[in-house]
Amino acid sequence: MKRALIILFSFVLAFSLAGTASAASTAGKSTGPAVVVKLILNGKATDLGSTGLYVSKGKAYAEYGALFKLLGYETEFDNTMKAIHAVAESVEIYASVDGDVAFMNDKTVPSKGEVVQSNGHTYIGIRFAGALTNHKVAWNGKTKTISLSYQGPTDEQKAAVYEVFNKMLLVEAAGDIDGLLGLFSDDTELDKDGIVENWKTTKTKTIVENKAIESYSDTEAVAIVVENTKKVSGAFFPDNKSQTRYTLHKAKDGSWKIFDIEVLDLQYTNIPGLFEQAASIPDAEKTAIGTVFADQLKAANAKDVEAYIATMTDIPDKDTLKTTLAQFFKSASMKVSADKWTIVDYNGSDKATLLASTISEVTINGQTAKVHSVVLNDAVKADGKWLLKADAAILLSEQL
Repeated sequence: MKRALIILFSFVLAFSLAGTASAASTAGKSTGPAVVVKLILNGKATDLGSTGLYVSKGKAYAEYGALFKLLGYETEFDNTMKAIHAVAESVEIYASVDGDVAFMNDKTVPSKGEVVQSNGHTYIGIRFAGALTNHKVAWNGKTKTISLSYQGPTDEQKAAVYEVFNKMLLVEAAGDIDGLLGLFSDDTELDKDGIVENWKTTKTKTIVENKAIESYSDTEAVAIVVENTKKVSGAFFPDNKSQTRYTLHKAKDGSWKIFDIEVLDLQYTNIPGLFEQAASIPDAEKTAIGTVFADQLKAANAKDVEAYIATMTDIPDKDTLKTTLAQFFKSASMKVSADKWTIVDYNGSDKATLLASTISEVTINGQTAKVHSVVLNDAVKADGKWLLKADAAILLSEQL
């Protein structure tokens, strides 16, 4: 995943370098250490060597590899893009020499004049590095000393943040609804009622595989948590491994509570097992849903826009969808078939969820691709007829 990020960042950095390729920064043309300075890290004197630090026009720089090593980061240099890459527990930094923009996790940060080269070494502005790594930087001109102090949480503060996730696992194991509600902050805007309903219908078991604090203050903490969750019993639930960003707010009693939840990545871990979670539904209703699904596949293969639209409900902008489908059908030929399907959820009257495995062979401009997909598609019954909702969740898509 990190390698994919590096490749993406490289394209963006290429553009940021376009305007600076012909001229290096003033600091980058320094002839070497102009002022001898000392570095203090979290109260302790450190030694970056004779070429590790220099000051140019009032700006202090440090050799990036030596500095980031002291700060607990692993580093590498991208020779192709002339860019530094540093990774720690919850932070990833990517910045080019003489570039205008750097990347910290999923954020862009102005970096003009902050990453330079001199006498075969690559340097980074110390204040800039401090801002990226959550260190307070102070300069004492009298003693020619630069101090960096980590502003992140202590071990005790980390433990207080992580206690939220320990409680979450205990609440899950006990099926404790009141305990679940007690995990959320008073100011959260999350749909607690919806979360509770899901807990009532399905029992799961979660293992926290990794966790790290992304940012921390006296009132708010942000943690990245990797969770592996499996169904134990109850209603339909896809086993999954997720990477989630939890934003926590501090309550009046000093404990941390969940304010927001953002899923950053989700991978389903037992796709074949999903088809074993078939719901109980009358044969007539199941057959009717299967018929509308078959009609939809038939319409796609026949490039029949009207017939395809006729199988769907809740279409936000029908005219736009018609235009999009017509353009796609005109430019491509396709053959879609379902190798298996079932109903995994049924409310007893007018709502159901279809789980289907399909094989699609699409040819565009003479190029053919064959794809296996597994999708979840809600179905609703209106006026005695089952129709499929326009939005379907793709659980798996793999090229064959």
